[in-house]
Amino acid sequence: MIKKSKNWSLRIKAVVFAIALSTIPVILTGAMTYLFATENLTDCVIKYQESRAISTANEVSNLLFERYLDVQNLASLGILNDPRVSKTTSTSQKQALLDKYVKQGEGYDSIAVADLQGNTILQSSGEPITDLGKRDYFQEVIKTNRPTIVQPRKSFINGEYAIFAAAPVVDINTGKTIAVIRTRTPTSYLEQSFDENQDKLTKDSEGFKQEEYLLVDGNGKFFLATQTNDVSRDARLEFSAFPEMQADRKSNSIINIDPLDRSKQLITYAPIETSKNLPQLGWSVIISNETENVFGSQKELLYALMTGVGITAAIVSAIATFLATRTTRSIDEIVRAIASSSSQIAVTAEQQERIASQQLYAVDRTATTMDELGESSKACASQAEAAALGAAQALELTAGGSQAVDNTLKEIATLAENVGAIQKQILRLSEQTDRIGNISSLVSDLANQTNMLAINAAVEAVRAGESGKGFAVVASEIRKLADRSKESASKINALVADIHKAIISTTIVTDEGTKTMKNSVKIARKASEAFAGVAEAIDRIVLNSQQISFTARNQAIAIEDVVEAVNSLNLAAQETASGISQVKLGISQLDRAAQNLKSVV
Repeated sequence: MIKKSKNWSLRIKAVVFAIALSTIPVILTGAMTYLFATENLTDCVIKYQESRAISTANEVSNLLFERYLDVQNLASLGILNDPRVSKTTSTSQKQALLDKYVKQGEGYDSIAVADLQGNTILQSSGEPITDLGKRDYFQEVIKTNRPTIVQPRKSFINGEYAIFAAAPVVDINTGKTIAVIRTRTPTSYLEQSFDENQDKLTKDSEGFKQEEYLLVDGNGKFFLATQTNDVSRDARLEFSAFPEMQADRKSNSIINIDPLDRSKQLITYAPIETSKNLPQLGWSVIISNETENVFGSQKELLYALMTGVGITAAIVSAIATFLATRTTRSIDEIVRAIASSSSQIAVTAEQQERIASQQLYAVDRTATTMDELGESSKACASQAEAAALGAAQALELTAGGSQAVDNTLKEIATLAENVGAIQKQILRLSEQTDRIGNISSLVSDLANQTNMLAINAAVEAVRAGESGKGFAVVASEIRKLADRSKESASKINALVADIHKAIISTTIVTDEGTKTMKNSVKIARKASEAFAGVAEAIDRIVLNSQQISFTARNQAIAIEDVVEAVNSLNLAAQETASGISQVKLGISQLDRAAQNLKSVV
């Protein structure tokens, strides 16, 4: 359960990492796209609203200029500035002319003319206009004797705000101001124009259809607004940044927070400039839009990006989950295989270490045995030399025996005296032959032992493998030398048997020689021949003993080579055992690493 939980932990980590690696770029790309798009959209919205405000300001400015020109043109009518025409034209005709101008003109609802005392002397149809002399525009014209447009003011007739333009009527004959004419344009005319323009400009945008426009006079009061209840309200109380914007007299946009409902609005300010001939009224335009309306497309973009990022992240997460699961499953299988293999290798290494230890013990035991064999071969060589020396001595005795036979042949008379000596010599010869037989038996036993050791050494060489090939060759040579030594020993034994037979015959002859002297010469001759054969046999024994001695020395040298090879094999076995121990240590570390990796996976 622990391994499984760890396995699931790694799989979960891999899945989380894959999801993060795949979704973070998508999220960052979406965020950057949203930021850039939002910034561009914000700039576009602000620029569009500023263009709307500037367009509205220009429209009002053009209207003022038109009113300014119109009032001057009206002041130049012949019925007003030419006394002759005025006298010949009736009042009804004059009024009809003004009515026609009101009807044909755009936005006018009243035209009136007052004398210099402010009394109405002529007006278009409608309610009587009184007290013109008290109006600010009348006082401004009388004071400056120039056309003027004043701040919007409420009409005494209908209570609506209106724009008033006034101009002096100058007598064409005398050049003196004889009257003042004024025109009245209700702000509802501007409102209608704004509504039409707004319908045209915002027909494709639901958000901008809810925008509010406000016209502010030089005193900071609204004289025209989308919401009629905003008229006459102070713009400085509605928008805290208005005084700064009005003082700057530049188009600008800000985000305004309503102090009551904390709603956010995009406020755009644009000044209404007039020409140099017109009075500077200080009017301005404010266009207000709820940020939720104008920046609604940004929210839609955000929702679209979030949806796209979510769908992309879900798809990529599913793919990443599949790949991570598949990868961790493959890693798990690999780790399991590594752990299993490392365990099997560890078991094999342990077996090899045990075998190497056994081989090291066997090689060490073989080295000890070969040391003992070397000592035995050295002893065998010494004994072979002693046998050769004995054989040489026997050869010399045989020569003495031959001489004695010759002397017997020459001095048969002294045979009896020398028989005892001959018997003694024969006894000694028997002892020497016994010794030779013993030496030959020892050589035969040594050859058998050497042969067995060579066989054992060959077996151990086979077990040692590649390192024991040289040792196997040496063991084979030793075995051959042992076989040859055994054959020589067999021959020596045969010769010793012959010597024993000859000695027995000699003893019989000497015994019979004491009984009969007649056969002494014959027996002496036979003895001479026997001694000649003994000399030849002993000579062969000397040669065989020398060969045994030579073989034993070679055997000792070979055994020393074998001992050296066994020592080298022993050293190699120790190094092999040490290497296997290092391998076992490395495999143990690999096994621990595999187990740790398996536990992590």
